[in-house]
Parts: sequence; C-alpha cells; structure tokens
Amino acid sequence: MASAADKSVYIEFLWDAQPPHSIARQQTIQFLTDGKHDHQVCVATDLADTDVHGLVLTVLDAAGQEVSSHTYPDYRGVKHCYSADLGKDGTLGLWTFRAKTGDGRAGESTIQVNARLEDSPLSKDPGTPYVVGRPNYDASIPPPEYLGSLEWDMKVNAQGKVTEVSVVTAEGVGLKLRDRAIAAGYISLFFPDRQRESKPLVWRRQLSFAPD
Repeated sequence: MASAADKSVYIEFLWDAQPPHSIARQQTIQFLTDGKHDHQVCVATDLADTDVHGLVLTVLDAAGQEVSSHTYPDYRGVKHCYSADLGKDGTLGLWTFRAKTGDGRAGESTIQVNARLEDSPLSKDPGTPYVVGRPNYDASIPPPEYLGSLEWDMKVNAQGKVTEVSVVTAEGVGLKLRDRAIAAGYISLFFPDRQRESKPLVWRRQLSFAPD
C-alpha cells in the first residue's frame, strides 16, 4: 500500500464485493460485462485517514475511449472499494482504470474485460487463476509483528472451483493467518478445463509478509 510520501495511488481489482469483516478477498485480473458480479476497484494513498481533497476514478476501454468517470469528494486516502462502472458498449479487451486525488497523486492499472469468461484470452492458460484469494489484514496483530510467510495448496476441479485447501508451511505471522489462507484458497477461481476430470489441478500460493 502507498505511504503518505508516495506520489501514486494504489489500485486493486476485486471479482466481487466482500461482506464486512471478511477474512479474505478475491483479487482478480478479469472483469465481465454480464452484470452478474459486483466487480470492485479499490484505491488507497495513505495508511491513515488523510484529507486528499477527493478522488476521481476514470475508466478507459481497450480503444482508449472513456466509458465512465466518477468523483468521490469524501474519499479520505485510506483503502476504499467502489463498484466498477464498466459503462455500455465499450471496446472489450485490456481496460485502464485511472485514479487521481485532489492533492495531485495519481495511479493507473489495467485489467482484462470481456463479455464471457470463454471470450477472454486469459482462458488459454487455464492453469492460472483469474481470481486469486488473498488473506485480509488482521488489525489485531501489531504492525511490527507482520513478519513471516504462508504457503498453501489448492485442488481445482474441471469447473475451475477449488475443492480442497491445505496449508503447506506457515512461519511467523503466517501461523496466525492460517484460517485466512484457507478462506482465500476456497474463493480463488480458475478457468474451466476438462483435462482436470481425470486429474485435478494442484496450484500452490505463497505469500511473504513484512512490516510496512
């Protein structure tokens, strides 16, 4: 996450809105225009509540045309997620999300946008997830203690759903985040692959933690 000294805006994409107090979230590299999911774009500039004079979030389609733009005058710097406005009739492909605060900080990030999963060029590599679950920050753990690692395996079926999660290693703060890692595993999503009918995919996820 960006610190107060940074000039940039951190941007993260989520497959769907998460309930309050969720212990894991669905980071994604893919959005769909079918309207079946509340895709989210999350932004952050500071670790603490800060007057950044509001936020403007603009979305450009694959042709570089603006499909939506929203102003959030009450944005206060800390991480906040908004529903991604994909507009109507934008050129599908790699889209750009641009965020700019009133105090001059800016950032941008790209994401694949398609009408259906099977239309995505990312589906040509079904062994790579389009949604990767990530453990949420545990505010009860003092920041200096956020040091360690976690590694877990996910068993994936032919439909792209995770059917089993097992923690391989947990060190330091990772020992306290095991439940979050398991939850993150189960909300990960992969493109369908019929070859998994005979042998499920096992995909390993590893995270290292260090204090900000």
